[in-house]
Amino acid sequence: MIGSMGLDAAVEVGIAAFCAGEQPPGDEEVWERLTGAGVEPWLAERLLIFLPMAYTRRLLPDVSYPDGLTTPGGRVSLSAEPVFMAALSRAQRAGRDEVRRIAMRSGEFNAINNALHAGSQLSDLMLSETTLVKDLEPVEPGDGGIPSPRAAFEDFLRGHGVPLNGETKVGAELFVHPAPAGVVMAQVDFAVSHPALARPWLVESFAGHGTTWREAIGQAMDKFRLGALHPIVDGLLRPGAAPDQVERMRYEHPSGTFELVLGAQINLFTDRSVPSVGPLLDRLLEVLRAEPLTRKVHGLRLFIAYHDGRLQTNEVLLDSERWPGGEAVVADSQAPLPHGKLAVRSFGLLMPVDNA
Repeated sequence: MIGSMGLDAAVEVGIAAFCAGEQPPGDEEVWERLTGAGVEPWLAERLLIFLPMAYTRRLLPDVSYPDGLTTPGGRVSLSAEPVFMAALSRAQRAGRDEVRRIAMRSGEFNAINNALHAGSQLSDLMLSETTLVKDLEPVEPGDGGIPSPRAAFEDFLRGHGVPLNGETKVGAELFVHPAPAGVVMAQVDFAVSHPALARPWLVESFAGHGTTWREAIGQAMDKFRLGALHPIVDGLLRPGAAPDQVERMRYEHPSGTFELVLGAQINLFTDRSVPSVGPLLDRLLEVLRAEPLTRKVHGLRLFIAYHDGRLQTNEVLLDSERWPGGEAVVADSQAPLPHGKLAVRSFGLLMPVDNA
């Protein structure tokens, strides 16, 4: 069984299933949203049962709650259930509307509400254990159909020999976006913290879609691995660990010399050959000389999208923040292709070169 830290994405998917639509969905609808997108029954059942219980504890913390469920096969300890513990942790940072929507469907919430109507005080309430009419589905090996981006990120780094203790910290958070019927959309923010960075955290965001969560999250992780992982590893965390996966170039800046460690160019929405954005990056680096840079590691990311040559998305980030000067360069540039839909993404790290 995976630990609660590996269930971060699963809990987000469960929350999205409860909160979709203007009206609160019934249990059958939540079940279909989960299992229809590839969530395995043992995990879907636990999300359906445990999320409302966890959110009730967040909404009404003064009540004394039991640490168990009663089932035909015996007692289930909630503190020994990783899905419940992950849901309880996530509930602590939920917004008010989300808390109320999920908590109010709980049987425990209804029992508390009835007791209050009868004149009881919250601090005096001690709930009895919820009784299920059937046993919980047996836990199956694996991730239950919802891969953890954080666990995958950590696996990527271990595969390159990067230690995950001490000064390097990493994270990955899933955000669920509305999508047409039969499709799920996932956005994953991959984050790295290291003392050499100009800002406390460097964040790179990637999106994926598919008919299942495994497909959508996997697509986002594949894009991250292709476009951003190797500059982060080879430039920042373990130089020389992926030399054949990055391009390096010297860059002279008024604050000193840097080396740009650049990942692969990602082309989206077309199967045609796309020219390199190298000339555009050169113009961005030229304009960047007017910006003050510390002798730290700086992230530079370009994401542009066009439709029939017209600029639709113009996003240039410096240290994970929008850089207006870079966006002005893009706005004054030509599209890589004159026709059709196209998006291009490029990411690199500017590494200070000492004693240059």
